[in-house]
Amino acid sequence: MAVFWCAGVYASGSTWAYNILRAVAAVGFPDRTRTSRFANHIGDLAGIDDAAALHVVKTHDLPADAARLLLAQSPRIVITVRDPRDCVTSLMQFQHYGFEMAGQTIAKSARFAQRLLDKAAGALVLRFEDRFAETPETVLRIAEHLEIPLTPGAAAAIFAAHRREVVDRFIARLPDEPAAKHDPVSGDWYDPATQWHKHHAGRDGEIGRWKRRLLTGQPATIEAECGAFMDRFGYARAPLHQPGYRLNMGGYKLDI
Repeated sequence: MAVFWCAGVYASGSTWAYNILRAVAAVGFPDRTRTSRFANHIGDLAGIDDAAALHVVKTHDLPADAARLLLAQSPRIVITVRDPRDCVTSLMQFQHYGFEMAGQTIAKSARFAQRLLDKAAGALVLRFEDRFAETPETVLRIAEHLEIPLTPGAAAAIFAAHRREVVDRFIARLPDEPAAKHDPVSGDWYDPATQWHKHHAGRDGEIGRWKRRLLTGQPATIEAECGAFMDRFGYARAPLHQPGYRLNMGGYKLDI
């Protein structure tokens, strides 16, 4: 049995990394039954202990029981991170979240990523600001982390199949794909296997967008909620102090 786990802060490139894990696993284990899934809670992990299969799992944050179950499988873990101020901005711009909801969502997933790394010190961390999704070298790094031999040619082929323009063309076809799902409330289309959503299309990956999109006080609020995460992963606080909004962004503790 093998479990490959991609745990990403929202809007940090985790869907791309998850699909690279899936592609590398397909090369490394062509004859083994493979499952891939997105998990929000323990019910989404049914069968994860099937010793005959290889499992690829994508998460943002998990309750403690689900996190413990995944960790019990001795998974190979890839964690994607990004400046939480840009993550909040991304949710607001591309998924139409309000500031408070975006802040809560990012703070929760950021804390999860931080605590997960504390529990799994050998995890591979990919920083969005290093533009990991823009080079085939990342495919080789992931393959090495998963202990799957991969030639540079195979890595280049996987990378080419997951370039931005290829992904955007795939997303554009979702309404015509039999396996695609549609949310009539939000209007979203998504593919359950790859987890590509309609809102993933057309992204430009701008770094530092928050500096021109967030309102006065909003960066300080995010920094107050995500300060420990920012310190852990090397994201500097804004140099000028601005009072933050007083929002009920909630507490979160992962007890694993």
